[in-house]
Amino acid sequence: MDNPFRDGGPAEKAMPYLSLIVSAILLAAGVKMHREGASLFWPLAAGLLMLPACHAIYRRMRSQRDRA
Repeated sequence: MDNPFRDGGPAEKAMPYLSLIVSAILLAAGVKMHREGASLFWPLAAGLLMLPACHAIYRRMRSQRDRA
């Protein structure tokens, strides 16, 4: 059985999408907390976490398009 964590393995391919999902969940929770009176820091921090996730997905899609 192959190692799923090797370079180019399924775990590496899924990681940007999983991080985007987690960041979106954190953003939704941060917005909910802010509406209930919490600091604005929580939704801003979650939004900032979404940027590297989106960038990683963009880089992966661009590299696949360049290979074709």
